[in-house]
Amino acid sequence: MLSFYICAYSAVISCVYFLLPLYLKGSLNFTGAQIGLLYAVLSLNAILVSFPVGVMGDRFPARYLTRVGLAGTALTLWLMAAAERFWAFQLAFWGFGFSLQLIRMSLDIMLFKGGELDAPRRFGQFNAWRMGGMMGGMLLGGFLYYLTDFPLTMRVFGLGVLALLLPTVWLPLTRGVRTGLGEYRRDFFTRPVLFFVTWLFLFTTHWGAEATSLSLFLKHNLNLDPMGVGLYMAGEFGVVSLTAYLYGRFWAGRLKPLGFLALALTASGLGHILMTYPPLSWSFIWRAIHGFGDGLILMETYTAIARLFHVDRIGGHSSLISLTTTLGVFAGSLVFGPLGAAYGYQLPLIVSGVTSLALLPLAYVGLKE
Repeated sequence: MLSFYICAYSAVISCVYFLLPLYLKGSLNFTGAQIGLLYAVLSLNAILVSFPVGVMGDRFPARYLTRVGLAGTALTLWLMAAAERFWAFQLAFWGFGFSLQLIRMSLDIMLFKGGELDAPRRFGQFNAWRMGGMMGGMLLGGFLYYLTDFPLTMRVFGLGVLALLLPTVWLPLTRGVRTGLGEYRRDFFTRPVLFFVTWLFLFTTHWGAEATSLSLFLKHNLNLDPMGVGLYMAGEFGVVSLTAYLYGRFWAGRLKPLGFLALALTASGLGHILMTYPPLSWSFIWRAIHGFGDGLILMETYTAIARLFHVDRIGGHSSLISLTTTLGVFAGSLVFGPLGAAYGYQLPLIVSGVTSLALLPLAYVGLKE
């Protein structure tokens, strides 16, 4: 059931998150700075609520948070479909991000509290369904956007999310444990954890580049229509999904940490840089290589969380890791949104790819120490 819900959640977020800039620029005439601000504020609300939501997930059954998140997501999708002015859209988009955060954190908490038995395989299956949902969301969203318009696409997804409230009765009922905030602080401020969140923050700045510039690069530089954008991105998500599954099924523990991170960062960074070369087939091949690297990092993030933290406090700590990635997206959105609008949508992808490659020395020094 967790796999089903992460698949549905991912379908919604991939459609809105990646196709939305086409609608904002093409139909609402928002500037690059406004689009960057929208995504930065989306990250900001996650920054504000991540840790409280994680602690609530430790203290109360996490499926209750899932229900609140589903209802809020359905409502805000309809509000965004009706909004035409920037600040009205900004307010609805903030609520949308808050609701998604409730869903995402509650599902992660239920996953981590599912026991340690064969954890890599469970993480692999969960993330394979997650990326499969993103692939399906891109295909369905691109198809609907191509045939109709984006407001109708958001309304259709909103109705689908509302229908997901009923099956929540079959989600796992996690045990609540009251833990003092000081215990979270003692667990988090250790050298291994601080090293982990530092490189993860720097790595996830490239997600801000993707959010604000990728779909616009595909439209303006590769001349793809919304359906073409959906197919291109869906192909990458298929690669990430397969990578997550194979990691959990066969590869977990086969590589030493430094070799693993070197492979992941090299594939992700080079893929981001070289996908900006115009021929479509060349671009897609390198985008798939980038997806392979991201899939490895995704799996390492989940297994590291399970390794580093006690299960009774894993909701709060996984939310702090989520907060780290959100801060990365926030910083990336603020920098790369205006950069892409001013100098071309390929530049944020190149710069963020170079950033990923530059993390290789940090990984070497940190793991050696």
